[in-house]
Amino acid sequence: MSAVNKSKDLMTRITYQLRPPQMTTMAPCRVCARPSPGGQPCSECLCLELADLINNKGAVMRWASSMKAAIQDQATILFYAEKRPEPH
Repeated sequence: MSAVNKSKDLMTRITYQLRPPQMTTMAPCRVCARPSPGGQPCSECLCLELADLINNKGAVMRWASSMKAAIQDQATILFYAEKRPEPH
């Protein structure tokens, strides 16, 4: 698999692993044993793998941080949307 395809695959897996714990079943990460959705490698371990692949940990950590923020913002928006009365 090319580095680009492997990077895309890891980024997809990282995004999936960033889901809120209440949305999934948590189990120990296969790599580090920290809580992880579905017991798959956790987002931190996948980020380290991606950082090693592209040889740029800073870029991966910035990207992961922005993804976490986007997921949190999405949850906040949906929380407020649920509080709105249904239109008639």
